[in-house]
Amino acid sequence: MSVVDLTVAIERDAVVGFLGYPPGREPPPRIGRLLAEVLPEARALARARGTTMPLDAARSVEIGLEPEVASGLVIGLCTAGPGIEGRARTLAAEGDATRALLFDAAGSAAAEEAADLLGASVCGASLPEEHSALECRLSPGYGRWTLEWQRALFALLPHREVGVELLGSLLMVPRKSISFAMWLGAKTLPAKGLAGCARCTLTHCRYRRAAVAQEEHLR
Repeated sequence: MSVVDLTVAIERDAVVGFLGYPPGREPPPRIGRLLAEVLPEARALARARGTTMPLDAARSVEIGLEPEVASGLVIGLCTAGPGIEGRARTLAAEGDATRALLFDAAGSAAAEEAADLLGASVCGASLPEEHSALECRLSPGYGRWTLEWQRALFALLPHREVGVELLGSLLMVPRKSISFAMWLGAKTLPAKGLAGCARCTLTHCRYRRAAVAQEEHLR
């Protein structure tokens, strides 16, 4: 169970999405100009790291997941590091709320990209051809997997080596961090990408609605 450094590109479209703009819609010109200034600095501040750990499928109950017909299960943890969100806090304290929001969105995009990179490494290295089907990435706090199971994941993963701590509130520090699980060899093919938003049961969540809309657009 090794900890790896992850190189994140922090794509502009991903940041725009985290700002709340739907696919194909551009932010106002002023925001676009500020974003062009923010992105190079955010990329320089990113220090993404992560780790994964394989588990037998039968151990899913130990982390609060309902059993699936699968050949295995992988849990993981990654972070974008403290730099981007630290810059956002500084700007907010200085009264520059717009730039602070842009850095916050860039940090979210960096963490999501780091999780996708870890998930892709699992797909490429851990799945034989006959088990190419893969359940989408899931995180505690979404759907029926409650946030309390963060403790179980942190008990198994080398979170300190990754650089992430779990608060009593069950929030992670740095905030731009993601814990997750992925089924191996499950009978469900993933949607485009690795995030599990389109399969989440939280119908009121705007991220799920965006993922479902994007899925329908791609069909």
